[in-house]
Amino acid sequence: MAKVNNLGDFRRGWEQLGTDFEVVEKFALQFRRLEEAVSGVLDFLGMQACDGTGVVQPRNEVLGPPHTLHLCGVFVGNIPVLVRAQLGMTKTEEETIGCILKIAVRSNDPDVSRTIADCIH
Repeated sequence: MAKVNNLGDFRRGWEQLGTDFEVVEKFALQFRRLEEAVSGVLDFLGMQACDGTGVVQPRNEVLGPPHTLHLCGVFVGNIPVLVRAQLGMTKTEEETIGCILKIAVRSNDPDVSRTIADCIH
């Protein structure tokens, strides 16, 4: 995956790719802080954060709203890929903090969308 700084306007690109080849998944991650989770997802996927979403604003991580992360990249064969992810912190019954990741991957190739989502496994 090549990181790119400019695929144009993320929201416009997101709408243009549409949902035909969208893959949506939900994961429980073992990060203890939201900043670590964002960094981890960026590392897992090897993509570039868009619109300043790679920086987490200070807030109450456990009770605050989820952080939205917009990512872009170009897969082998010059296939553009966009990701919209929501990361939120939660407490389990044992008081251990964890992270819930909801991710949607869009591209114009269903195999590419699935491959990117599977990078989280």
